[in-house]
Amino acid sequence: MKIPVENKFLAGIVVITLALGGMGWLCFRNAVEFITAQDWVNHTYVVISKLELAQAFVSESDTQQRGYLLTGNPKFLAARQAAIAQLPAQLDGLATLTSDNPTQQVAVKRLNRLIQETISVMDDRIAMYQKSGLPAALAREPMEKTETAMSNVRDLTGQMRSTEERLLVQRRALSTVIGRRTETIMIAWSLIAIFLGWAMVILGRRDLKLRAQAEQQLQQNEERFRLMIAAIRDYAIIRLDPDGRITSWNEGAQRIEGYASDEIVGQHFSKFYPPDSMERGDPQRLMAEATETGHCEDTGWRVRKDGSTFWANVVMTALRNSEGQLLGFVKVTRDLTELRKAEQAREERDRYYELSREMICVLGFDGFFKSLNPAWKWTLGFAPEEMLSRPFVEFVHPDDRPASLAEAEKLMNGGETIYFENRLVCKDGSWRWFAWSAQADGEQKVIYGTGRDITERKLGQEKIEKLNRDLQRHAARLEATNKELEAFSYSVSHDLRAPLRHIDGFVKMLAKQSGEKLDAGGRRYLDIIADSARRMGVLIDDLLVFSRMSRTELRHKKVSTDSLVHEAVEGLQTETAGRRIHWNVGALPEVDADPAMLQQVWVNLISNAVKYTRPRDPAEIQIGYDDPGNGEYIFFVHDNGVGFDMQYAHKLFGVFQRLHRSEEFDGTGIGLANVSRIVHRHGGRVWAEAKPNAGATFYFSLPKKPIEMKV
Repeated sequence: MKIPVENKFLAGIVVITLALGGMGWLCFRNAVEFITAQDWVNHTYVVISKLELAQAFVSESDTQQRGYLLTGNPKFLAARQAAIAQLPAQLDGLATLTSDNPTQQVAVKRLNRLIQETISVMDDRIAMYQKSGLPAALAREPMEKTETAMSNVRDLTGQMRSTEERLLVQRRALSTVIGRRTETIMIAWSLIAIFLGWAMVILGRRDLKLRAQAEQQLQQNEERFRLMIAAIRDYAIIRLDPDGRITSWNEGAQRIEGYASDEIVGQHFSKFYPPDSMERGDPQRLMAEATETGHCEDTGWRVRKDGSTFWANVVMTALRNSEGQLLGFVKVTRDLTELRKAEQAREERDRYYELSREMICVLGFDGFFKSLNPAWKWTLGFAPEEMLSRPFVEFVHPDDRPASLAEAEKLMNGGETIYFENRLVCKDGSWRWFAWSAQADGEQKVIYGTGRDITERKLGQEKIEKLNRDLQRHAARLEATNKELEAFSYSVSHDLRAPLRHIDGFVKMLAKQSGEKLDAGGRRYLDIIADSARRMGVLIDDLLVFSRMSRTELRHKKVSTDSLVHEAVEGLQTETAGRRIHWNVGALPEVDADPAMLQQVWVNLISNAVKYTRPRDPAEIQIGYDDPGNGEYIFFVHDNGVGFDMQYAHKLFGVFQRLHRSEEFDGTGIGLANVSRIVHRHGGRVWAEAKPNAGATFYFSLPKKPIEMKV
């Protein structure tokens, strides 16, 4: 039976239609599988990113916690809370994304629990710091708990990432198989399209459309991931090619390193290393280690664009494809400069705490020491555990305990101790004095104090007080002795004056009654006796004046020195009568002094100048002053008299010290001693300069501001 052409054509059309339909169905199914495979690949990338972000936020919480522990700055707690606040969203996202994987679902729940435990451990450590201070928070047990908790989180996230990476390899392989199968089908479809062009065009366009949709979705996923990385500001996330040249650069990198993306892309990452790191080959070592192990970490100084340096923590991870080929590296950098400064400051505080010779302590409001530096053991001899286990008041001297407890009460009520003294017992039973300064922290319930050993100063003060008491007793005895001497001097002067008056009276009577009977020698003897009696009277008067000079109270007032000098010169008219004397008296300043005593100084010095210029005709006497600018005036009396030898100058101002014989020049040897005593009582100095037969100059100084010296 012959089949009609129409039937054959129809059958052919049916067969072709079935073939095209079957091929189209295969193409459609393959495209859907390819898109699904790509979705799973993107899904895996998102899961991995969620894991990395969750771990990053936990690490950030740990970093901020450490910053707070080292500095006590609340800004670190705020940054930590911000990081913790991001964790629920990441963990919820992980739970949703891994809902198809029971193993990962269990891991997510466990990760959630570990993260909560880690945060709890950190919270406990912060509370411990706030309650007991930095040493307690840095103790071995809390540090080990934190490190263990962080290690558990890192291990679990690492396991979950490894699971996802294995799934990623499988899904990439599946995507590759599907892609290759698609290519085979497309080739077969192309061959069929030679005969079935119109059908293949339709099916091909449909397949291309599905592929375009898959690629577009993939590009969108990649763009979302790129934007997410770029938005991270606290981390410099940099992609490198296998040679170490920069291929991408996020906003955090620009903020930390200082370069804009178009300035740095294409350059080698070693640009950020200082010269000494380059000499050590640190960049090459980091790349080699990351290439070999897949992951490495480094910490050190790095250089910004402006030349400044910062302390950086660098993590470098190698990127490989499914065949293990190295595609490049991801380099994550954190700026830890502030943390480094905080660590250095803490190290310096700890070093001062350990090496200080002053006693530094932390005393709790409960009366027990919380911390003691080594100076306590050096000074008192007790081991730290001996002092930490007993109330501080047990080490205080019983007589000082009430005052010490009152001072502690004042501190706990918000007061401050600037200076406080008490005694502490040493291990050998002796007591030592200490001066304290302290301040309380009401929130921490502790008192911070520093003590300085003042035992030697106290002993010195006791010696000084004893010496002062002895000196007062000695002064009292000396005052009594002076009064006795004063009474004695007046008594002696009275007793001496009586026989002198008798001698003088009898000499006059003898000269009157028997003067004509005496020869020239006898009369000369009477004159010598009368003159000696007169000189003895003058000497007694001078001695009385000299003794009164040390007891008479100074009466300071403004004194015209010019007036005193002119009065002294006028008072010497009797002695200067008949002599040629050239007076050269300059303008003299006003001074604060006792007028009567200062008058005595000028009279003595000017009369000496008149006396010792007696052999000169004419005599030259110059009186003036100088202001050296050191708070005193220097006055002088210069003459062209007989002068003296300077090797005897030290005798000038002593009592009864004379450099010329009485036969040559009269005098008692007390006048210059009076000058010295008066000037010294005014706080000044006296001295002289001279040459034999070339005149002499006598100087004395007076302070511009009145003072009185005990002489």
